[in-house]
Amino acid sequence: MPSLPTSTPSRPREEARGVCMTSSRPDASYIRRPTLHAVEMDGELVMMGQEQGEYYGLRDVAASIWNHLAEPRTVEDLVVLVCEEWNVTPEVCRPDIVEFLDDLLLRKLAEEVS
Repeated sequence: MPSLPTSTPSRPREEARGVCMTSSRPDASYIRRPTLHAVEMDGELVMMGQEQGEYYGLRDVAASIWNHLAEPRTVEDLVVLVCEEWNVTPEVCRPDIVEFLDDLLLRKLAEEVS
């Protein structure tokens, strides 16, 4: 399921640096940061987190979720879209979507809009 590449800092190192953990909420809507632009290269979406100065690459399901976050979406919206697109069950994909969304929020690549 979705994940940010392993070349970016992991959560434990960020927690050690005092970064506040951010969690998605099921009742909230999220959108990718409008200032971030992804470019497709060799089947991968590549972007740079300007605040962190780090590059990110997204493939497959992660790239799909990123594209869906072009407009406000709840966790359940994303679950439905991923289930339809990737032929998986909600029970299988929901935890991975929440974890990925939490990563996007932590890295300030997405934000809550409601």
